[in-house]
Amino acid sequence: MATPVSIIIPAFNCGSVIAETLESVRSQTFKDFEAIVVDDGSTDGTASVIRSFCELDSRFCLIGQPNTGVSSARNKALSRARGEWIAFLDGDDVWLPAKLDRQMELSRQDPKANYLFANFYFWDGRNDLQIGLEQHRALPEGDVSHDLVFNVSHACPASMSTAVVRREMLLAAGAFDSQFSTSEDWDLLLRMAEHGLRVRGTREPLVRYRRWKGNITNQKLRIVESNVRVLEKNAQMTRRPELRPLYKRSLALAQSERELVRARAMIDATPKQIPAAIWRAWQFYPRRLRWLLRFMLVAWPKSLGGDVTAHIVHRKLVQKF
Repeated sequence: MATPVSIIIPAFNCGSVIAETLESVRSQTFKDFEAIVVDDGSTDGTASVIRSFCELDSRFCLIGQPNTGVSSARNKALSRARGEWIAFLDGDDVWLPAKLDRQMELSRQDPKANYLFANFYFWDGRNDLQIGLEQHRALPEGDVSHDLVFNVSHACPASMSTAVVRREMLLAAGAFDSQFSTSEDWDLLLRMAEHGLRVRGTREPLVRYRRWKGNITNQKLRIVESNVRVLEKNAQMTRRPELRPLYKRSLALAQSERELVRARAMIDATPKQIPAAIWRAWQFYPRRLRWLLRFMLVAWPKSLGGDVTAHIVHRKLVQKF
């Protein structure tokens, strides 16, 4: 008999936190699972911590591989998984104890559902910072294809560490594309939308998604660049004519966002290039008239107060990006 849930955990150089992650799996009130942990070429003590859990609990399995990225690591674990459902957990996030129990209950409530998610907390390792899906935001459920295509800022229903997916859906969609290390979850969801994706979720927070300190601008630039590539790829591949206009519009918006994030990166180093970047952003997506207004403000002649208006735009870019 197949194991009901296979848990896939990619881990890279997270030796300081991986024990907390794995302990949150062992503490699940739902017990019928296997946990496949892939050490993606870590150079710290990650593998030894995982190995200790494998020795302690036979439900845990360690797979090692050279560092080839999160998508490759997840796919390697998927090839070994026996579960009817595949749950994902990143090596630095943690689950609350009832996480799998609540989601298996969702699957019983809606037998047609093939992608389950939960709300989550942004977390700094000690404190919950904010909730992921706020009360005013609609809970994405059912056929969410249209929202997925035109949803660059919130590309997925929730963090991948909340996701539990029917194995047959993953195999039909083709698992993760190893060319993406960012936005790979969105790419997978867009491909699932071609195969009858049906989503169910709970507003109850069941996961803590760890936020690390880092270079926020560079992170956002990688994300928006990946978003453009994901949309370009899936726009060419879609077999659903009704989604093609949405892909075209979403791609234009993503390209605009990319130009604005690039403009943010230029503020300190090459501020003279900012007007051209904002102009390109507006050309990609002319519906956003405020971007045209921002261009006019940064290009305004200095003799007529252009320094003041440019400063306003610069501040807005820093705040948003």
